Amino acid sequence: MNKEIIPVGHMISVTVLFTVGTSIFMGLPGQSGNSKWIALLFAMVLVVPLILIYARLHVLFPGKDLFDMLIAVYGRVLGRMISCLYIWYAFHLGALALRVFGEFSRSVALTETPMLVPMLCLGLLCIWVVKAGIEVLGRSAKLLLLFTIAVNLIIFTLSISKLEYHHLLPLFDKGLQSVLSDTMGTFSVTFAEIIIILGAFSTISNKAAGKKILFGSVLISGMIILSATLRNLLMLGPEVVSSLNFPSYVSASRINVGDFLSRIEASTAVVFVITTFIKASLCLYVASCGVAKVFKLKSYRSVVLQMGLLMIYFADFVYKDIMEMQYFSYHIYKIYAFPFQVIIPLVLWICAEIMVSRSKHKQVASQQ
Repeated sequence: MNKEIIPVGHMISVTVLFTVGTSIFMGLPGQSGNSKWIALLFAMVLVVPLILIYARLHVLFPGKDLFDMLIAVYGRVLGRMISCLYIWYAFHLGALALRVFGEFSRSVALTETPMLVPMLCLGLLCIWVVKAGIEVLGRSAKLLLLFTIAVNLIIFTLSISKLEYHHLLPLFDKGLQSVLSDTMGTFSVTFAEIIIILGAFSTISNKAAGKKILFGSVLISGMIILSATLRNLLMLGPEVVSSLNFPSYVSASRINVGDFLSRIEASTAVVFVITTFIKASLCLYVASCGVAKVFKLKSYRSVVLQMGLLMIYFADFVYKDIMEMQYFSYHIYKIYAFPFQVIIPLVLWICAEIMVSRSKHKQVASQQ
C-alpha cells in the first residue's frame, strides 16, 4: 500500500476531534447528577496507563499500525482473526457516530426528513475524504479544531451570566458509587476509544510522537468536554440535563445577550457535525485499512466506498430508536468495548515486550 505520512500536529487535531466526537453533544453518562464533571476528571486519569501502553506499542513497532502489530505478534492466522474483530469495532463505532447524527437531525434539525438522508450526506462526505487520503483528513482537522475551540470559548463566555453555581452542590449527592459508574462509562465511551488511533499509527514517521499525540489529545479534548459539561450543568441543572437527549444544543439555545444576540445553538450544531464527521471518517479509514491488511489488498481505497455504504446502511437499522441507542451507549457499551480497549491491547503489549526481549537476547548471543 502507498505510504502516507501525516504531521504530528495534524494527527493531534484528528485525535482531539475524534475523542470529542458525539460526547460534547449527547453528554456523558449521567447517573452521578451534578458530579458528572468529577467523573470526567477521574476518567482522564484512568486512561493514562492505557495511553502509556498504546504509546509503548508505537515505540516497539515504529511505522506499523494496529493490524501490523497484531499480525506480527500473533502470527498470520490468529493475528488476522483478531484484526477482523477490530475491523468490526471500527465499523460499528463509525455507524454509531452516524446514527447519533441521524437522530439529532430527526429530532431537532430536519424533523420531516427521513433519517437516512442526512446520514447518507455525511457518510458520502466521509467516503470522499477517506478516499482522498489521511493527509487530507489531517489538514481539514487542523482548521476544524481551531473553529471548534473558538466556538466553545465564545459560547461559554456568553453563557457566564446564565450560570447558576448552586447546581454543583452538594458534591457526590448521588453517592460515590454513581460517580465511579459514570467514570467507567466516560472512560469507555470517550477516552478509551482512542485505540482506533492505533489503526492510523503507520502514518506517523516519528516513533517517539505517539505519547505526545495521545497525551496532548486527551488533555485538549478533556478540557473541551469539561467546559461543555459544566456549562450544561450550571445552566440547566442536573435533573434537566439527564432528561435531555442533546443538552448542549438546549443550553446554547438559552443564551440571549441584550435581546440582539440569540439563537446561537446553530453554531453548536455545526461543531457537532464537525466532530461526528471526523470520528466517522477515521473509523471508516481504520476499518478499510484493516480489510486491506487482512485480505492483502494493494490499497485500502479500493474498499472505502463499499465499507462506507455498508456503514451508512448499518447505522440506519442497528437501533430501533434513540432510547435504545442511548441505553446501549451508556450501559452496554462499556462492557462490549472493554476487550477491544483494554484486554486485547494489554495482552498485545505483554506479548510484544516478550517478543522484543527474546529477539534482543538472540542478537546478543549471535554476536558472542
